[in-house]
Amino acid sequence: MPLETSTGETTTPTKPPVDTAIDMAQGAAAGAVSGLAGAAVMEIFQTYSAALFQPSGSKPPATEQAAQTATRLAASARLRRADRQVGGEAVHYVTGALTGALYGAFAEAAPGVTRWRGLAFGLACATLIDQVAVPLAGFARPAWRYTLRTHLYGYASHAVFGVVTEAVRKALRSRQVAAAQARSGVTIGDLSVPLLLGLANGQRTFTPPAAVTIAAAGSGLGLHGTPLSFLTSKWTGAIMSAAAIGEYVADKQPGIPARISPPGLAGRAIGGALSGAAAARPGRALLAAGIGAAGALAGAYISYRVRASLAKAVGRDMPVAFAEDALSLLGSAALAGYAALRENQRQAREAQPLAA
Repeated sequence: MPLETSTGETTTPTKPPVDTAIDMAQGAAAGAVSGLAGAAVMEIFQTYSAALFQPSGSKPPATEQAAQTATRLAASARLRRADRQVGGEAVHYVTGALTGALYGAFAEAAPGVTRWRGLAFGLACATLIDQVAVPLAGFARPAWRYTLRTHLYGYASHAVFGVVTEAVRKALRSRQVAAAQARSGVTIGDLSVPLLLGLANGQRTFTPPAAVTIAAAGSGLGLHGTPLSFLTSKWTGAIMSAAAIGEYVADKQPGIPARISPPGLAGRAIGGALSGAAAARPGRALLAAGIGAAGALAGAYISYRVRASLAKAVGRDMPVAFAEDALSLLGSAALAGYAALRENQRQAREAQPLAA
């Protein structure tokens, strides 16, 4: 809100860095979800408009070539013919989520990127990805070797992607902002943070608890004086980290029990409940613990099936296992970092009336 100084000038108060960081993190999360939605609608549009535009695209499609290249670099193997279409679909949606996340974060810092209701974003994606990046990567011919119909098809498809992504992003952020202003009730963050931590716990038993414990030791996460205050100890963080590293090693050994066995599920459910409760806002620990435990159970079954399918597709399990390690580690670290920022913001806001 603009403020008037003693000299009559109007100034806009500077937003605290922690508020900016949280806004960008929430914007990136909303953008990633919106990007998935945009990619889905874009695919539907392409299915029904291909007969009208009659594009002369790459054969095989650029997304399938990208999936094949990623498999070759990561596993020194080739995708089976039956899995190439699925691999191409995965590249399409991963690209949509990543570009949507970047767009969502930038939209918080520079709202001008959302101009024309997302149309500018879609046209920029068509130019930078289709016209520049894909040919440079060798997945398509140079832009001038395609017909005008093909270019119109590409730009129209990405225009749909941009408009849908912005519409979903705006709706999600409006709900997040309204909930934050109310400061009461259950917010999207109260549900999504423990759920995502639980899903990561389904992949690795100790990684999310280790990430949350390290965050708690650094910032407290508001756990002092609670039953979870032991997580603020650096010794707890060291023990959890050592357990996580040991799990990474054990996961690669033959004969290790499946994660969907009763002991594996029990350990993951406990870890998910612990992580969710520790990262929760004050007063939401029990809810977050339940969501975290449920997410861990679901994540165990989902990741078990996905890993088996990917290992079968590439012909090797080890690269998939390392990729799963990275996904669980990076996701847990990002979520724990966000929870720490959110707690710092809460404490700063509570301290403002005292300072005044």
